[in-house]
This record gives sequence, structure tokens and C-alpha cells, in this order.
Amino acid sequence: MPLSCHGNFPDVTEFDYVFLTGGNDLEDTVTWRNNQYPERDAFERRLIKECAGAGIPLVGVCRGQHLLNYVEGGTHKLMDTPYDHVPVDLELFTVMGHHSIQIDQLAPGFETLLEDKHQVKELIINREQRQLGIGWHPERPINAHTRKYIMDLINEL
Repeated sequence: MPLSCHGNFPDVTEFDYVFLTGGNDLEDTVTWRNNQYPERDAFERRLIKECAGAGIPLVGVCRGQHLLNYVEGGTHKLMDTPYDHVPVDLELFTVMGHHSIQIDQLAPGFETLLEDKHQVKELIINREQRQLGIGWHPERPINAHTRKYIMDLINEL
């Protein structure tokens, strides 16, 4: 069931997993898109905290990864050279990347599972909090070859 930042806040214990998707810029970061959505940021910040408190696995994709890291105490920064539909070589496979920001400091409790040659963190995990951050979009056909790996990680949360 998709959640909306308009209306009542859901009881996260009703969910098996929660996914934060990609999309607009984070409230404190202006990129070439310049499309902040503060209501979404506030809703998702609360969602991250509620899931952590209830032990509900949470997966952040692209923008969701950056917000997850930020809410849990990490930082992000604008990239010197953004990735716009750029092949990103990782240890296990190549993905298609679209980034304007990157993780600067990793939040406490997280570890980096995959990063590229420029130290852009593409996959992070906090096993204790049951949180996974994915830098690319595994739901897109061009990255379909990564889905089994990601689903295995999600099922381990």
C-alpha cells in the first residue's frame, strides 16, 4: 500500500517492509532539479524513525538512501561531477547511476557494502536497525541484473 504524506500517519507495525523511493531533492540540498518537497522530507524522516523504533525493515532507494543516511546521523554533499545515466562499475556488477549528491559521512551503525572508484557509496546497510540504502534504481529494467542480489539483502534484514 503506497503511503502519502497527506493525511494520518500510518502504524508502521502493519507493514513487513517500508521502501523510500527516489525523486525530488532533499530539503536542504539544491541541485539542477531545484524541486524540494519539505512535506515529503518531514513525513519520510518520521517514517524512518518509526520503522527503526518498531524494528520494521526499511529500504531507501537513491534519494531514499541519502535521506536514510542523513536522518540516522550521516551527511551528504553535492557531487563535483554528477552522474546522469552513467555506467557505474562496482565490485559485483555495473549499474546505471543518476546522482547529484553523494554520502559524505556515513551514519553510525552503517557499513558500506559497495562503492565506486570515486568512493561514492552505492550500497549501505545497518543490520542492527534493519536498514538498507541503495544508490541506484534496481527497479529499472537497465539494472534488473542486480535484483536478486538486492532481494537477498532485503530478505536478510
